[in-house]
Amino acid sequence: MSEIEITRYDIELWISEVATGEFHYKDIKGLRSVLTPESDNKLRKVIHDICHAEDPICESIGKNDGRYRPIEKLPDPEDWQLTDATRDFPVILPFDLRRWVWIDPGTMMIVAGSKDSGKSGLIMRTTAINGPKINTILLSNMEGGKNQLKRRFGAMDIDIPNPAPFKVYQVMDNFHDHIKEPNTFYAIDYIDVPESGEFYMIAPALAKIQGKLTKLNSVAMVGLQKRTSSDTAFGGEQTLKKAGLYLAINPNKLKIVSAKIWTDPKVNPKNMQWTFLYDDEGTKFTNIVPFYGDA
Repeated sequence: MSEIEITRYDIELWISEVATGEFHYKDIKGLRSVLTPESDNKLRKVIHDICHAEDPICESIGKNDGRYRPIEKLPDPEDWQLTDATRDFPVILPFDLRRWVWIDPGTMMIVAGSKDSGKSGLIMRTTAINGPKINTILLSNMEGGKNQLKRRFGAMDIDIPNPAPFKVYQVMDNFHDHIKEPNTFYAIDYIDVPESGEFYMIAPALAKIQGKLTKLNSVAMVGLQKRTSSDTAFGGEQTLKKAGLYLAINPNKLKIVSAKIWTDPKVNPKNMQWTFLYDDEGTKFTNIVPFYGDA
């Protein structure tokens, strides 16, 4: 194709109606394979003018030449005064954690766990105890397959009927795509460390989950990996910013790293710790005892 007609109207319509995230200017209307040098230059000029208009609808993201993102429209104002701020989200937590922390709708809890610490067991147990009471969904990478999942739920001291009072989906990444139901407890086991070692990508993944939870008045408990020697997950302090409750779990010890809202305004639960015993199947936490050693 020698030359194509590129109109600003068509490009603006594509950006407003088709683009869903970052895009390269050559992706507009599928032009990548048909651009001539002349039409390529024309397209760049139109995009530049759109980005520098008085009311732009896209902007350069500066990461690589030619990449842009749509500018989101301002949403409707929030009628925040109608919110009942005295109501929390009725999620039940192991270790009697609700005695110390308040969980608001639209927020996230993070369980940062070292290897074989009980991270998945804690998330699965929270799934089982909440399923009969609130809409509960487990998004799991199914690392051990269905057989292991069934054995671990079956080994709990909780009677789980058939069908189970919660749903389980195998999800490997992009967990935010699967957060769709309002007033729901989502258990996410777990966001894996990227094979590329790009730990900085974990915080943006959490931000996308948080965005969905806020819109739906739902709550999530998200599992992350960490080193035994650290209280924070791979991804660092950026992961702390996303959580209303942040837990660190090592073999036989659980710690509240951060809690944004305290049940008792006079009692900050930060650095509270418990020791516990953990059964072979990884679903029972027994002999739970407060620990008052070094934080």
